Amino acid sequence: MKSAPEMQNVRGVKIYPPKHKRVLKLLANESAPEIHGDKVWYSSYFIMDYLDAKPPQPKTRVLDIGCGWGALGIYCVKQFQSKVTGVDADKHVFPLLDLHAKLNNVNIAGKVSKYEDLKPEFLAKQQLIVGGDICFWDELVDPLHTLIKNALAAGVERIVIADPGRPPFLRLARRCRRLYKAKIKKVNISAPRRHDGYLLIIENTN
Repeated sequence: MKSAPEMQNVRGVKIYPPKHKRVLKLLANESAPEIHGDKVWYSSYFIMDYLDAKPPQPKTRVLDIGCGWGALGIYCVKQFQSKVTGVDADKHVFPLLDLHAKLNNVNIAGKVSKYEDLKPEFLAKQQLIVGGDICFWDELVDPLHTLIKNALAAGVERIVIADPGRPPFLRLARRCRRLYKAKIKKVNISAPRRHDGYLLIIENTN
C-alpha cells in the first residue's frame, strides 16, 4: 500500500497534496469544492515569482481573488506581512484555506463572493489584487472585467492575474491592454514543475 503523499514546501509555503490524509479527512466531513478548488493551481507560482521581483510594500492590503486553498495569499502574508483577504465564489474551499493558513501559522480573512459582486467600498480598501487560474471559462471574462474596472475606479493600485494562456484569459488580457494599457508578459517556472504561462499586469494610472 502506498503511503500518504508528503506535505510540500514551495516558495516557503507549506501545501498538502490533494490526496494527503488531512485533506481527505477534511473533505470526508465537508462538501467538496465545486469550482475547480481541488488543488493549488500552477499560475499562483507565476505570481509569487513576479511579486518576489517586484514586491509590494510591507503590510499592503491584498485581495486574493479565486483564492482556492489560499497558497498565494499565504505567500503574501509570509513574505511581505500583507493583510490578505481571500475571495472565492465557492464556499467549500474555505475549510481548505483555513487548513493551510493554520499549517503556515498565518491569518487570512475569507469572503464568499462572485467577482462582479464585490462592492466599490470593499475594493477601495484594497491596494493589490492577485489571482491565478481564474479565467478558465468564457463566461468569466465579463465578470472579471467588471471587477477590474470597479477596482481601478476604487483606487486599487495594482492588479496581477496569471494563467497558462487559455483563450478566455487572453481575451480578457487583450481587452485590458486596450482599455487600461495593461502589460501581458510571458513567464515560466521550473519548480515545483516546469510550466509556461502569462501574467496580466495592470497598474492604476488614475
